[in-house]
Amino acid sequence: MSHPLLVKVMLRDILRYKLRWTLGIAVLISAFAVVQLAYDNRQLTAQLDELKQQRDHLDVEWRHLRLEEGALAEHSRISRKATKQLGMVRPSRTDQTLVEVR
Repeated sequence: MSHPLLVKVMLRDILRYKLRWTLGIAVLISAFAVVQLAYDNRQLTAQLDELKQQRDHLDVEWRHLRLEEGALAEHSRISRKATKQLGMVRPSRTDQTLVEVR
């Protein structure tokens, strides 16, 4: 018999203190949001650090490739390889033919 009375008392207290209940729930939601945002921030910071390391590695590799490209494109090296490996020689004036394009 006292059970329905208890429910009435609880509902009356909830309605009487609805501002406090609302603020308490808002504080709990805010606390969970802070925890979630801190976790997300840590995850993104770790991902950012990993991407920065990857960028630095690629930057070093790019510099090495540029140096290698410069060495491979050097004119004297190309000329030396053409004569030694391919047996190419510069044609003499008599072997050259001038073709006019109209």
